[in-house]
Amino acid sequence: MARQTTIIALIATVALLAGCVDGEDAAQPASGPLGFLFVASGGTRRPLTAESYAQAFGHARAVMAQYFTISSADQNTGLIQCLPQRLDSAPSDRLIGGSPGRQVATMKVTQDGGRIVAACSVRLQRQSSGILRQQSITDSSYDSVPNQTPGEIEAATTPDQNDTWETYRSDQALENKILNNLEDLLTKGS
Repeated sequence: MARQTTIIALIATVALLAGCVDGEDAAQPASGPLGFLFVASGGTRRPLTAESYAQAFGHARAVMAQYFTISSADQNTGLIQCLPQRLDSAPSDRLIGGSPGRQVATMKVTQDGGRIVAACSVRLQRQSSGILRQQSITDSSYDSVPNQTPGEIEAATTPDQNDTWETYRSDQALENKILNNLEDLLTKGS
């Protein structure tokens, strides 16, 4: 009986400290007193000591530009997306040769009440060898006249369209480095 009580108390303590992370969006701050440390998408989240949301977003964009080429940055949504960056050394699942690798980075700056939070995600991906093709869905018509062209069934594709990328892990060290640089820039720039 004492063992069950201990286990229940331990689970309740962990749930209270961590908050409910499952099903939360990276755009919304996680719940619980330590919820800012967890990102549902596999990234790292940290509160910022910025004077304003605009200052935090501007500095976040500048820091991300030091590491990656920015493809889009929208201050209204707080989302900064970067172009994929090729990796020289990606882990290989083959004995001979290897698959190309890349990093895909995003940062989301949000404001909840008086708290400004940055969520950074750097995913490491490797190119997969499988080609994904979509099966056509045909209507069950009973006439003998084909109602789809071959292009509608399976259109010609380029090699770039056939690339499939598999995320094998997050680069938490780089996420923390980016967030540390952002916090340093905010404290020195204030």
